[in-house]
Amino acid sequence: MIRDFLFFTSEALISIRRSGIIMIISVATITVSLAVFGIFLLISANISNLTNYFSSKLEIRVYLKDSTRPEEIDALKLRFEAMPAVRKVEFIDKATAWEEFKKNYPKIELNTLVADNPLPNAFRIILSDSAKITSIADHLKGFEAVEDVGDMGAIADRITAFSRYTRIAGIILVSLLTFATLLIIVNTIRLTVIARQDEITIMQLVGATVSFIRWPFIIEGLLIGIMGSILAIIFLIFAYSFFVLRFQENIPFFPLVYDHLTLNLIYLVILLVGTSLGVFGAYLSVSRTVKNNY
Repeated sequence: MIRDFLFFTSEALISIRRSGIIMIISVATITVSLAVFGIFLLISANISNLTNYFSSKLEIRVYLKDSTRPEEIDALKLRFEAMPAVRKVEFIDKATAWEEFKKNYPKIELNTLVADNPLPNAFRIILSDSAKITSIADHLKGFEAVEDVGDMGAIADRITAFSRYTRIAGIILVSLLTFATLLIIVNTIRLTVIARQDEITIMQLVGATVSFIRWPFIIEGLLIGIMGSILAIIFLIFAYSFFVLRFQENIPFFPLVYDHLTLNLIYLVILLVGTSLGVFGAYLSVSRTVKNNY
């Protein structure tokens, strides 16, 4: 078994060396296709990260009536914390809120314009699921001690819709890129098969099996897929690092994907896709040719 594999691999390498410029062009084309595929995966990962970041910043502000007593505020906090999808509840005292407001607008002489603190006591509620922000806000309006509720339901709906449409567009684009890459590999291997048509015919005449003829081409497709994948990954690593560095210099707090786990997973997907398409494309190409000859 190992001896057969080594023989088929040596035959594949000989075929790659014979193909010369055609093989270089083919690997370069596959590299470009997989690089575009990888760029889209990186963009999708960053859009998903951005969506999650903004979703985590969405909150509900519950403004209380001035007549609400301290014990009622404590009871409300417990009830809010017990609600489903609520991740955090923070009470904001009206005096604290007023001091923060004045700090944010130091150039406005608020003390001369406003005699008393106009801000109410409030709760800041952060949810674990931004899709429920509207329903929970509507529910909070029914509490007797609640004067008003400010929510970001419209923003949450837009973020959810944006994420959904991006995911759909991503699936369509990935399918098209995968199909295009497969066609490139199939046609590349087919050129090699056509170039060795006489050799294949002689092998068939002397009794070579279909598997014996097919395996060198499948390994050739595997090697093409691996080479294209590795070159695409190298390009993406340097290009993304350059992009992230420049982006951080201008917008340091923008939530780009930095963690190695996510990036390595994307690079692994590119390697697996390129390798799988190389094997599958070679199998389709050589099977069609061998089948026509028999």
